Amino acid sequence: MDDHIIFKSSSTSKVFPFYLANIIGLVFLGYLLLRFEENRPVIGSIMLLIAIVIGRNNRKICVVMNDRFNILYKRFIPVFSSSKDFLFAEISSIEAVLPLTRSMETGLISNFLSNRRRLSNNFENTIILQYHDGRIKQLSVNISREDLQEAFRHIRMLSSIRIAESY
Repeated sequence: MDDHIIFKSSSTSKVFPFYLANIIGLVFLGYLLLRFEENRPVIGSIMLLIAIVIGRNNRKICVVMNDRFNILYKRFIPVFSSSKDFLFAEISSIEAVLPLTRSMETGLISNFLSNRRRLSNNFENTIILQYHDGRIKQLSVNISREDLQEAFRHIRMLSSIRIAESY
């Protein structure tokens, strides 16, 4: 496997909110820890819920290499980060439904607060991988349309994978 990185999605608009939310959660956990003796069952349950949210919170990054692409799941505690590799040689086609743009990423909270968008909208992009052996894998990622389009441009240059995009 060749580990030379051809393209890496930026996701810069998500770095600050990602770390800010996790730091606020940690501060709140510290506060609750100081109050733990006041009501152990309730405060313990709230602390557990916050710890689960912090543990599951991640930033997704797409990385294209010479022979594959991966989706990295960056977590606040790096040891819990993970990735999924997808070899070009195994994939026959990619179908992508890309409603999430960079402007939607950064304006999501203000859109919710101002009721400009209904809460039922899907704010993730979907990638469907069709393998040569007939398997199908569906991924939902909150990587922007622009970053995925750039990744697909590189994948087209490096492989014979057929890629269909819709918006």
